[in-house]
Amino acid sequence: MGRTSAELKRLSREQLNGHWGFAIGINLLLQMLLYAVLMPFYVLFVFSGQGMVQFIIYLIAVVIIGAAAMILQCGIVRIYLSFARKQETSIGMVFGEFSRRPERYVIGYFLVLGCGALCMLPGITCWTMGFLSGMVLASIIGVLLYFVGLVLLIVLVFRLALGFHLMIDYTDMGVLEAFQESSKLMEGHKGRLFYIYLSFLGWSLLGLLSCGLGTLWVMPYMTQTYVNFYRDVIGELDQEPQVVSQ
Repeated sequence: MGRTSAELKRLSREQLNGHWGFAIGINLLLQMLLYAVLMPFYVLFVFSGQGMVQFIIYLIAVVIIGAAAMILQCGIVRIYLSFARKQETSIGMVFGEFSRRPERYVIGYFLVLGCGALCMLPGITCWTMGFLSGMVLASIIGVLLYFVGLVLLIVLVFRLALGFHLMIDYTDMGVLEAFQESSKLMEGHKGRLFYIYLSFLGWSLLGLLSCGLGTLWVMPYMTQTYVNFYRDVIGELDQEPQVVSQ
């Protein structure tokens, strides 16, 4: 336990050897499915005059489709866990979580979304009211509240970072139990995970500069590393035989 970012990345690259094509393919599949489902709502919003009603419909569609995407993403994470554990994988695993109490992922998704809204809403509301009324003090307070809410949201996200991984691993584990367990497991590890996120900023920037093509390789690399971080925190990596370099 406590492996460095470099160690987790090295392990992830080794696990992805022979699986890069499949890993890129399932990520592309998820993106294409999301675009195909969301595009009609976007077209309706753009070509109907971009009215408030159309915007609300589009926003609701984004939230609902996001919930479905969370279930699919958990299926993809299970595939990456299988890469790490040297288990068989198949394309059907992307949709497999729909048969493993998918309501847990949906509830977890809305809980995180709701908590995020609660953290950010005071600052956004105060700033908006101050901006519209011309009250500089209210705008300043709004900005301060926004950054305070942002910090709280980041801390919350890191505390709950392993919740969905736990639900994937343990089908009988409920949402609140998974989030509580994640909070316990992340004690002393939030800074390490934050550093891992930072270490991928350069890769992500390169992916964007390549018109998004580079992200096809970056996303599997990131996901596999986060999976190995989870395995490290729960002590699974310590149970594997260590290979000694000659």
